[in-house]
Formats: sequence, C-alpha cells, structure tokens
Amino acid sequence: MKKISLCAAWVSAALLSGCVTFPTQESEQVQVIWDDINAIQGCEHKGTVIGSEGHFYDYWLHADKDMVWGTLNQMRKKAAEKGGNVLYLYQPFGFSSSVTMFGNAYACDVDASLAAAADATEKAATETTAITVDVADTVEVIDAN
Repeated sequence: MKKISLCAAWVSAALLSGCVTFPTQESEQVQVIWDDINAIQGCEHKGTVIGSEGHFYDYWLHADKDMVWGTLNQMRKKAAEKGGNVLYLYQPFGFSSSVTMFGNAYACDVDASLAAAADATEKAATETTAITVDVADTVEVIDAN
C-alpha cells in the first residue's frame, strides 16, 4: 500500500509539473531585444505577446532559469505566429512562483537592423580606438588597431 501511495504521489507530481516550452525553427529566427528602442525604429508592430511559465503548485520543480527560458521561447513562438522577427521585451512581472513577461512583436527589415547595429558598433569602436596627438601645431591620428 505504501508503494502504491508513493507511486501515485510521484505520478501526480509529474503530471502537475508539466514542462517548459521549447523553441521551434520559426521561433529561433525571432531576435529578442531588451531596452534598446533604436533597434525597432522603422519596424512594423505586429502585436503584443505574453508568456508565462510555472504555477503556484509546481514552481518548486523547475529552476528559475528554465522558467525564464521557457517564457522567452513561448513569446518567441507567439511573435513568429504574428509574423514578427523581433521581440521587444518590457520589465517582467515580479511573481515568486512563476515567470510572466510581456512584449511587442515587430517585423523588421533584418538587413537594415543589422546595418544600423554594425554602424553603431563601428562608430563606437572608432571613437575608442583613435588617439589624437597634438605635437607642435601638427595633429596625427594613430589607430590603436
């Protein structure tokens, strides 16, 4: 009888726990952006998406990072279903037994977004690697690379 009770408890816990959401081929194409409003300039808004993992009865069975990962995968899937390729995230809700996030899905011209990011990176690199030396009315630029 003890074995049956233990087995029933184990099966119940396994059934209640569910699992985290895994990515799909489509969702893996969705870029996740956090706190960079410039990255979505010129993009078409496709809709709001909400993702949530964990419940009050099973949160102790999952690591926090797994619930965050599952939530992001859930949101990336929803963004892809709406036709978006960029997911712009907002501050997550502060629950202790689950992870809930919301954001907006955008369809962005990937080439333009990558070009803008590359330009910003190049500009930042140029600003930090150029050293100006002023010697007797002459200016010489030395590239640190």
